[in-house]
Amino acid sequence: MIQSPNSDRLPTRPRRTWRRSWRRKLRRKSRRGYLYVAVLFTSLIVAGAIATAISLDTARIKSQNAAADRGSAIRMAETELHRISMMLAADPNWRDNLNDSETSDWITYGPVMGADNAAGRFTIIDADRDGDLADDVFDDSQIIAQGRFGAAQAAVSAILETGFAPLDWLRYGATTFDDLQVDYGAAIVSENPIQVFDDCQTYTTGSATTSRLECSGRFEFPVFGDTAGSDVRRPDFDVVEQYENVGTEIPLGLLPIYDGNPAIHLAVLSQSTNPYGVADPNGIYWINARGQAITIVNSRIEATLAVRGASSVTLTGALAWEAPGGVGAMLVTNSRVRFSAIAPTLDENNLGANFNPPATPYRGIDSNLSLSDQYPTEFRGIVYSSNDINVYATTSGAPLAITGSVICNDLVLYHSLLIRSLDELLTNVPRGFADPTQQRFRIGTFRRIANP
Repeated sequence: MIQSPNSDRLPTRPRRTWRRSWRRKLRRKSRRGYLYVAVLFTSLIVAGAIATAISLDTARIKSQNAAADRGSAIRMAETELHRISMMLAADPNWRDNLNDSETSDWITYGPVMGADNAAGRFTIIDADRDGDLADDVFDDSQIIAQGRFGAAQAAVSAILETGFAPLDWLRYGATTFDDLQVDYGAAIVSENPIQVFDDCQTYTTGSATTSRLECSGRFEFPVFGDTAGSDVRRPDFDVVEQYENVGTEIPLGLLPIYDGNPAIHLAVLSQSTNPYGVADPNGIYWINARGQAITIVNSRIEATLAVRGASSVTLTGALAWEAPGGVGAMLVTNSRVRFSAIAPTLDENNLGANFNPPATPYRGIDSNLSLSDQYPTEFRGIVYSSNDINVYATTSGAPLAITGSVICNDLVLYHSLLIRSLDELLTNVPRGFADPTQQRFRIGTFRRIANP
């Protein structure tokens, strides 16, 4: 039998075909590896993206929660600030009951705010930084309120001010903490109402003309106007001290002697002129009389004068006297005041003194160094005494005229008194004549601050 060539070998595919098959198998395996790597890489990218997204979302949620807590803490602090203002308004003794710069304990508001650790606390700081809240009822205070909510804390601050609301006294032409006495045919005439703590009395004859006379006791003289009962409140603070605390002292020994008493005599006293020392830029001066009588005579005054401890304060002669700026207190004292022989005209030629020097022009515009000017006597502002005020006859016989308010213990008239209204006292409230129980946050002082 004839064999074909290579008949001793098994039948096989042609070598070329086998190589192709082998290469295809290698390609398939290689492709499967590449595909695996690609899928794995893609999976890693997707996983990374998911992780990044989760991380970013978690950070966003945390940031949102933190921002929400921060906002809640700020609102908590603001709420605490207003709560404190209401608490102080309801407690007239808060200055005695609280300590300066002392921070309160946390007050929990969890059940109300919906967070276990929601709380507030506060600190009160005396604005004049003397460490004593109770030394002056008219001192402003800085209120710091803190709020806590969740993981956040916040603090806000504002100035709580007094001294803006007028005491009821300033709505009246005259206020007495005891009696009003009118004698020898004298009359009291007031454009504003008059209030009297006790009796409206006379031992001879007298009268009152006003829109309303309020007396808690007897009416013993004719009243031309309405009558009513009164509810006069005595001051629970020292008005004179309010001016001593901020004014400039006039030493008693520097005053000249007039009619045997230390006196302000032939003088110009103002914010820029003080013949007895340094001028006070606010026009506030005080004298400790140490039991002596003080006389104020023949002078021009644009200032507040506070006198303590005098046996009496006598105003006599010609006086052109107004409070600084024309609105405020003229005279405040704890001594008896006497208006006696008030003259109608301050005459430079007759008195030999200049009353309108360049440093203190009359009405702000008229000044010179001559001795030829004349000025009408006038009293413009508040006359206050925790003691009595007596009015005696003027040299001209005309009623004593005061524009403003008269406030005293007993007001005793042996001569007629005319009191004109000065409504600016209600809008530009003088020191010592504001209601210290009325408080408000000063505009422009609210701010967020770092946690103390």
